[in-house]
Amino acid sequence: MNKSKFNIELCCFSATGLSTLDESIRIELCSNYLEGGLSPTANLFLHIRSLFNNEIVTMVRPRGGDFCYSDIEFQMMKSEISWFKQNGVNGIVLGILNPDGTVDKKRTSILVELARPLPVTFHRAFDMSVDYCKSLEDIIDTGCSRILSSGGAINVDLGFDNLVHLLKLANSRVELIPGSGVNIHNVKKFIDAGFKNIHLSSKMNVKSKMEYQANLSMTASPNISSFDYIGVDLQKLNQFVAYVRENENL
Repeated sequence: MNKSKFNIELCCFSATGLSTLDESIRIELCSNYLEGGLSPTANLFLHIRSLFNNEIVTMVRPRGGDFCYSDIEFQMMKSEISWFKQNGVNGIVLGILNPDGTVDKKRTSILVELARPLPVTFHRAFDMSVDYCKSLEDIIDTGCSRILSSGGAINVDLGFDNLVHLLKLANSRVELIPGSGVNIHNVKKFIDAGFKNIHLSSKMNVKSKMEYQANLSMTASPNISSFDYIGVDLQKLNQFVAYVRENENL
């Protein structure tokens, strides 16, 4: 059990690099880094669940693109939540918006109720919403436990002032998790500002072991490698965790 004041959430897109992991870290399990994170496969979840006792939350996002979902996609989200609950997940991560950029309170509330008693995080669809202050209140009304946000900016450094403002508005009614660009060089300012959670990927580009590499792209863009892939930089992560634990009680 994590008795630390400051919760670290690691976004993972595969099992690559996860030979060991500090048990205090919460794993957010996703797939498809290039589309911003989609639902993980059943096999990936079951594999990670079998390896670690850590708290694991799973992304529930049926496709890339916007966060305005069809009825069929909404049914898929409900089915995934039910399956992950039955197979030992510790929380759900999701986000649904209306076409006008407001939070879809009705359908989000349905998913939150389905996920109970597990906590639900409203992900960075929040940053794509039209009015952050109203969205904060709407998300609280749905019963979500957490909000993942960059403060509506490209990264948490640029969104820092907005995040601090949102933390004050939340007033402990929902946990606010800064995410996007968190690293060992900027995390202390979030600790000092009173945040209790942080989200990072600690990602690294894993070079392919293929000796023969065909001059052919299997990706949507020739700028995206058909050989290299994303993994976790465990050394960088361990340094980050050690730094946070040293500074969280200062």
